[in-house]
Amino acid sequence: MHHPRHAFTIWNLRIAAFLLCFKRLLIPVAVVLPIGSILRQDPRWVVGGLGVLGLSGLVTLVQWIFSASAKCPLCMMPPLGRKGCSRNRNAKRLLGSYRLRVALSILLKGRFRCPYCNEPTVLRLKPLRQARSV
Repeated sequence: MHHPRHAFTIWNLRIAAFLLCFKRLLIPVAVVLPIGSILRQDPRWVVGGLGVLGLSGLVTLVQWIFSASAKCPLCMMPPLGRKGCSRNRNAKRLLGSYRLRVALSILLKGRFRCPYCNEPTVLRLKPLRQARSV
């Protein structure tokens, strides 16, 4: 198991994971509100849907900023960001997304398996080496 070297890496991974999951919840709400507006014939719901869509765009931007600086300690690739690099052939998906699996694993378990190097990482600081006594 690998460990991040810095506390801000753990912080960035957790914030980026939360924002990714929050964004995945906002997008269906932004789609359902205009449909509900048509069914109920209430134009205020369209404004709410556009507001949620704008909030989703803002969350996407902030998530992108946090995920760019959160990297796997072994391969130094951002597991919650899109780099266009090839992933490990054994990397698994959740609902068709590698990033969603990593994000839920970070939030629920406190560890994740990088989709690029396929190595497990625990979200605790790297233990300090003990000095050898002579």
